[in-house]
Amino acid sequence: MAKLKTHVMGNLKGKIGNVTARTVDGGTAFSARPLNYHVSQSEASINARSRFKVTSELAASILSLPDMGRIWSKLKPSGKSARSLLIKENYHFSGIDKPTARNIIGPEGFALPFQSVVLNSGSLDLELNALNTSADFSPEEVDLGISCLISFFNPVLEDEENFKIISLTKTEAGFDFTSAYTGALPLNFTHQSIAAKYQNYIIFLAATSKNSVGDIIQCSSTYSSET
Repeated sequence: MAKLKTHVMGNLKGKIGNVTARTVDGGTAFSARPLNYHVSQSEASINARSRFKVTSELAASILSLPDMGRIWSKLKPSGKSARSLLIKENYHFSGIDKPTARNIIGPEGFALPFQSVVLNSGSLDLELNALNTSADFSPEEVDLGISCLISFFNPVLEDEENFKIISLTKTEAGFDFTSAYTGALPLNFTHQSIAAKYQNYIIFLAATSKNSVGDIIQCSSTYSSET
């Protein structure tokens, strides 16, 4: 792989013949594709490609969550993308046709002591024990960010996609880390329409503590539940 050091033509993206260009860390990275290759049709190879597709879609959904996007972008190795890191972290947890409850949306962190997580027709309702029972929080940590993905699967109609992911976020300003929390993440019309097409779902939740200017101080591990 070659990397363009100077921006003689600006950042390039796309394919020219067997050469692919993409932007990484503000530079343009080139890689060559083989002119001829054989795509294996063995069951193992087909399953591997299906699992990669599922994981890639999950990674894109995770990066659509602002807090998770910021965290994974900081964790990625130099010259790599946050998407590739997320695929690496999640690939072996994914199913061949949908995500599983073993997938993660955030890196390892403090535990989320949920008492209740309930998906209703118009909202995701949360009950959480005091967070200071599972981690130490400094006086500068004043806000709580909540990031959520819900992966719906088992469609009512056969012509629907195997799974569909929606994202929900919320920031609780002036959060009290020493008290129990009860809150809700509203579902809009599109979310509700998607939910109505599926019989089962997996909820993925992660939380971040922030200072008064919005800097992320800590992140929780992923909480997941399947219904």
